[in-house]
Amino acid sequence: MKFRNKGRKIYKTKEKNYYGKTPLGKFFSAILTVILMGGIGFLGYSVAGPMIDYTRRKGDEEPVENTVTEPAEDVTEEPATMLHETLPETEVYKGVRLSEYEITTTEAIETAIDRIPPEQDIEYIEIPLKLADGRIMYATEWTEFPELISNEITLNEIIRTIKRKGYKPVAYIDVFADNIIPSVYSSYGYMDKETLTAWKDTDSRTWGSPYSEAYVNYVKFIVNEVAGAGFEKIICGDVKFPDFTERDLIQLADERLNNHIPALSATVENLYRIINGNSSEMLIEVESSDILSGKADVLDVTEDTQKIVLDINIDRMISGVDTGRTIYEFTGTPSENIEKMLKLVSEYISGYEVIVRISGNAYNTSDLLRSVSDMAETGYKSYILG
Repeated sequence: MKFRNKGRKIYKTKEKNYYGKTPLGKFFSAILTVILMGGIGFLGYSVAGPMIDYTRRKGDEEPVENTVTEPAEDVTEEPATMLHETLPETEVYKGVRLSEYEITTTEAIETAIDRIPPEQDIEYIEIPLKLADGRIMYATEWTEFPELISNEITLNEIIRTIKRKGYKPVAYIDVFADNIIPSVYSSYGYMDKETLTAWKDTDSRTWGSPYSEAYVNYVKFIVNEVAGAGFEKIICGDVKFPDFTERDLIQLADERLNNHIPALSATVENLYRIINGNSSEMLIEVESSDILSGKADVLDVTEDTQKIVLDINIDRMISGVDTGRTIYEFTGTPSENIEKMLKLVSEYISGYEVIVRISGNAYNTSDLLRSVSDMAETGYKSYILG
């Protein structure tokens, strides 16, 4: 599979108007409907044209002022069935992700699986094998950094346990978020050119760098090991650059950071080749908040037919999403907040086969299952809980 830059533009200086039709637009639409239903041929044609042009202009994008708070209720006017009309036909994917605490032993995995409601028809069990903090959750053969290994269970034990319970195994690999290796070996991540120490983001975390051959080789080893073990699908998350400030870019003094696309494209192509070569399927995960903020560069290096996992973290949504230009508030129920987020990002994920991950711990299981049911009515039937 060859990856290309589709030219999808996600850095915008103006925000799309998500307000639906105005009362005046609705009034005109009602008149137009009466005319057409009344069978008035010529007059209907002569009146309809100007009216359609008028309402189309009213729906065009308009520039917004900086720092605008976008009210939650304004995006709920359109019927749910109109949320995403261009969803491609695809196999329905239903999965549950186990936590790092539920995969320590085969018994723990079995216990976690037994808690899954049978009426949900879950087919896939997702196992996090490389975490965002850098830990490895299985007995890897990569022995150069033994401090990474936090779990002694083998990949074969994980796969056999899941299949024995009647499910299909899926692996999750966090690609560039890593707070262990780059903090010890700064050449694996981003390095401050003045102090020659590891660069850290605003949360004091280090990140692996796609410009580090050593780190890329490490990730490729892990992915090859996991894919070769027999996982049917592998989800790759955090295939992205961290949030650099202007000061960071000066400290790092690396002109390559001004254009992320080539490095991400090379990463995706390498991982795809490894995973596909092991008869597994690769899925890219992207955070919904990154899409809103114009930071989902990985979408520019995947084909339109590529499946993606869209992570909607309901915990983060509670405090709102600040893109630097617009503050999006999410003050409704889980279903309402998820529907709103799907509307906001719909134009960017159009053409992809989308699996929606609903993550976070702020709500109970019944609320999340209700969200899944409501989401299916809008056309998004594939999901991962956890």
